[in-house]
Amino acid sequence: MYKVFLAEDEIIVREGIRNNINWEQTQYLLAGEAPDGEVALSMIHEIKPDILITDIRMPFLDGLSLSKIVKKSMPRVKIIILSGHDEFEYAKEAISIGVEEYLLKPVSSNEMLKALDKIAGRIDEENKKLLNIENFIEGDMFITKLRYANKKDIDTMITEYTRPLENKFDEMTAYFIFGEIIMAASRIAEELGADIKKIAPFSLEKNEIKNLISARNVFNESVRNLLEAVIEFRDSNTGGRFRSVIVKAREYINRNYSSGDITLYSTASYVGISPNHLSTVFTRETGENFIEYLTKVRLEKAKQLLHNTAMKSAEIAFETGFNDPHYFSHIFKKNTGFTPKEYRNLR
Repeated sequence: MYKVFLAEDEIIVREGIRNNINWEQTQYLLAGEAPDGEVALSMIHEIKPDILITDIRMPFLDGLSLSKIVKKSMPRVKIIILSGHDEFEYAKEAISIGVEEYLLKPVSSNEMLKALDKIAGRIDEENKKLLNIENFIEGDMFITKLRYANKKDIDTMITEYTRPLENKFDEMTAYFIFGEIIMAASRIAEELGADIKKIAPFSLEKNEIKNLISARNVFNESVRNLLEAVIEFRDSNTGGRFRSVIVKAREYINRNYSSGDITLYSTASYVGISPNHLSTVFTRETGENFIEYLTKVRLEKAKQLLHNTAMKSAEIAFETGFNDPHYFSHIFKKNTGFTPKEYRNLR
């Protein structure tokens, strides 16, 4: 089963893809969907789809920008771009990013399934290659995951790390994977001025490691214990490492929410970290993603203006950073249960 994520701001197109394909009778699971790129980015990091279908033009974060970020942070995700613009420049840029398919709207169910089947074949081939230890992924992935993971992420991490061992447990491959995890854990420990040998819950001597990977269940438990120990040490020694970043990001949003140009990128640039890291840290530390917080700030200000001024709904939309009054009304009702007019009349 391949997980598919759909990012499309046009409701008709999104519903068409969702409803016109009988997903239950295919090898694909429609695991999530989003109406804009920034909401999609946060959800993609949580769902970890195999295939991303994205419109090329969306609010907040367009399809090409979304594809660049996803390809950089999750290079194994395959991407299908949807476009209503038959322009060579778009196709050329999509190819340079590494997008697998570029489909022009309107897209029929058959066309979409053909594209998905083609990509599924490529995924199968790549999975076979992953069983070859020489083609296994680099340790940087482990470091990035371990730097920002919570304990609740450990099961998912173990599944990802041990994917090459799904069909057959091979001790040599297990030894290589465990070595990569130890290297990542060592890097995290070094960043905090510690030695991984003093953090690990077991000896990391070569002879001992052989015992830790002697069977699948032993190997999985060893990985779990090591990840838990590193995450506990990291959390106890960061002491609000990201709190100042979050405070700074929130202050920036609170000052600039009325600008239609404020994005995850501009905020990340202001606080001095990458957009991908800000997205991860913001969600982890606050329990809501960047766009959810920005939308909340804008809607709270819109409520104040509806109650305290005679401004028209469209004027309030632009005043609070919503470039499209219709989109403002849609988001307002989705979050409050009332249209802006109904909300004003409540008082």
